Amino acid sequence: MQELKESIPAYILILPTLVILVIFLFIPFANAFRISLYKYKGYGELTRYVGMKNYVSVLQDDQFYRAFGNTFQLIGCDLIFSITIGFILSYILFRGIRMKRFFNTALFIPYLISMVVIGCIWRIIYDPTIGPLNQILELIGLGNLAQPWLSQIHTALPAIIVTWIWRTIPFNMLICYANIMTLPKDHLEAAEIDGASRFQRLKYIIIPHMVPTFATLAVLTVTNDLRAFDLVWVMTQGGPGGASDVLTSYVYSNAFVSQKFGPATAASILMMAVMIGITVVLQLVKKAGGKNEG
Repeated sequence: MQELKESIPAYILILPTLVILVIFLFIPFANAFRISLYKYKGYGELTRYVGMKNYVSVLQDDQFYRAFGNTFQLIGCDLIFSITIGFILSYILFRGIRMKRFFNTALFIPYLISMVVIGCIWRIIYDPTIGPLNQILELIGLGNLAQPWLSQIHTALPAIIVTWIWRTIPFNMLICYANIMTLPKDHLEAAEIDGASRFQRLKYIIIPHMVPTFATLAVLTVTNDLRAFDLVWVMTQGGPGGASDVLTSYVYSNAFVSQKFGPATAASILMMAVMIGITVVLQLVKKAGGKNEG
């Protein structure tokens, strides 16, 4: 009884957070799950109960699996290239270059720009007639490579992935740079005195020090990329023919274009389940890695 009385202030403190979670998370989720069990066009009452048929139709839809695969292509490329390039840039800044402050600020600018604005800018860059990309290819004698990047099945998704990576690199660079700066300088100085080369110091001191940061960035990258929507919608709306659809654009087009709110909501719940599963797995891997280091 005494322990309960002592815990009352703690329960009072967390009560507002619990209320917010219930209002803005649990109630909307329960309502979304309810909608996923009905045939619903987005207006009127929920009257046509179909049970799990919406989930079955989503799981039988080839476009859902295509969007699923595209999403994980985006995640895979972002994990490999964005984190790697971000780390390389952070290491270059750590080593020191002329106009370091300028480059530190300039390289971070893409992350400050709205994703919608970035999508509009890169649509112009990829434009087959006035786009600078094709014009540069023509200028350097590679005109045979010029093409309508966003309107071809085999180039639309890679074009979006390149744009997405360009936008996410600055964040990864900043986090890596901040973590490198926490590395005790005496470790590097001792290694230098012992005759270790720059590459050896990078391999045996800096990179091991960065492993927890890489794990955290991996979790953030996966959770962020699973929610990718605005850039895809601005640049291609999932086209051509669904070639650049990701899970979020698939859900949006089903709900607000086709007015199939039941299957769209079912797909969003399946997507949320995937997000939770992947996040849990990554956290367990990260925790296991931390124990092994200890």
